[in-house]
Amino acid sequence: MNFSVPQKVIIFRGTPLDTNLMPRVSTLTAQDQTIVFTDLTQVSAEEAPAIMDEAANVISQHPPKSVMSLVDMTDMRFNKVVIAKVTEIARINEPYVKLTAIVGLNSVAKLIAKSVIKLTGRNTGLFDNRDDAKEWLLSDQD
Repeated sequence: MNFSVPQKVIIFRGTPLDTNLMPRVSTLTAQDQTIVFTDLTQVSAEEAPAIMDEAANVISQHPPKSVMSLVDMTDMRFNKVVIAKVTEIARINEPYVKLTAIVGLNSVAKLIAKSVIKLTGRNTGLFDNRDDAKEWLLSDQD
């Protein structure tokens, strides 16, 4: 039996063997609400800024204050550049985002996130899992 080796492998998430071929930024609709999901799980500090820029581009295509943003940062790598980028993107997205839910931060990252939230004045919740984050986003009826 002969097997051919692919000449080009496209990586959406994780490694080339990852069977979850979901894009890093996607738009979902639930209960007539738009949720932009940004998947930063296991992303390196070098990869993160490009994904954040992609999310900002997707979010900016929506009407003002219409987007619920769900960001999963589980096992994401941080450095000074990434922290500055998170702050920049939070400011850029501010006109479009109604609420932001962030998932997967460890205790040190939560302290940093709280500083960024205070700096940007965004309505942001920090959660341990996606289900709690989605519930919080969708419970807002304003």
